[in-house]
Amino acid sequence: MLALTLVAICIIFGAFGQISMKNGMSQIETINSASQLTNGSTVINMFSNLYVVVGLLLYMISAFLWLGALSSLNVSYIYPLLSLGYVITALFATIFLHEYISLTRWGGIFTIVIGCILILKT
Repeated sequence: MLALTLVAICIIFGAFGQISMKNGMSQIETINSASQLTNGSTVINMFSNLYVVVGLLLYMISAFLWLGALSSLNVSYIYPLLSLGYVITALFATIFLHEYISLTRWGGIFTIVIGCILILKT
């Protein structure tokens, strides 16, 4: 039970990390090329943005907790559950970023949920 709780926390932290990084990157100039991505000022802007840093920190915590989950459960069982991160991230994106998600996308998200339910029943 502890391992599945760790997986759930990993999923939530990963989703919040994505939302935080997106929020931070929305405050930075749009990156349109690889050279712009490696530009020193762009990198400084990314790593000096609080939202980006918090998002990366959440990802690091998630990775650390993931190791705990891996120590006690089969990776073939828990790794597919990480796809629930797509579901949670989509929900958070609609709530916090006010993104529109089409009915077709919701259909795909529903399919992911069904797949995860099937995995949990094994």
